[in-house]
Amino acid sequence: MSSDGNLAVRIENLSKQYPLGLRRQFGQTLGETISRYSQFSKRQRASTREKRNPTIWALKDISLEIPEGDVLGVIGGNGAGKSTLLKILSRITFPTEGRAEIRGRMSSLLEVGTGFHPELSGRENVYLNAAILGMPRRDIIGRFDEIVDFAELRQFVDTPVKHYSSGMYLRLAFSVAAHLRPDILLVDEVLAVGDLAFQKK
Repeated sequence: MSSDGNLAVRIENLSKQYPLGLRRQFGQTLGETISRYSQFSKRQRASTREKRNPTIWALKDISLEIPEGDVLGVIGGNGAGKSTLLKILSRITFPTEGRAEIRGRMSSLLEVGTGFHPELSGRENVYLNAAILGMPRRDIIGRFDEIVDFAELRQFVDTPVKHYSSGMYLRLAFSVAAHLRPDILLVDEVLAVGDLAFQKK
């Protein structure tokens, strides 16, 4: 275990539970619901409630410490909870139990083009997305050329992103996130969309 002084991420007893399916009501009206509910014994009501509201644990009792400067890859099959963990760290969703502590400036890239507006150009989306992610306007202006050149989209920068391929979306979104210069960068499976040259870059 690392000392507290150089930890970037601390996860303690983290669990996330989701309901399965839709919650169904006993009846269509209040009167029907009360009438039907009163016919059940306490045991029957408990049994019905469990059947009606099944749940699943996407994460269960996860504890982890990540020191500054480390790179961590989370590997697992579909439904293993990888994206759920990243969403909790990104504060998109909250844990059912436990806690996750982030120390430092964080940026996340969980889905291709998250926060992009399809009708806006690449240029406009760089300004919009960078502002949403917390970059000051003066920094956006100062780093704009770096962002576009890293994404290799100079000739398409004034084209609406709805005409971009998924790979072009990815390169621009990743470039914006990377140029925030965060202390912690969370990346989901989106890098699988890029070509080999961009993945190496």
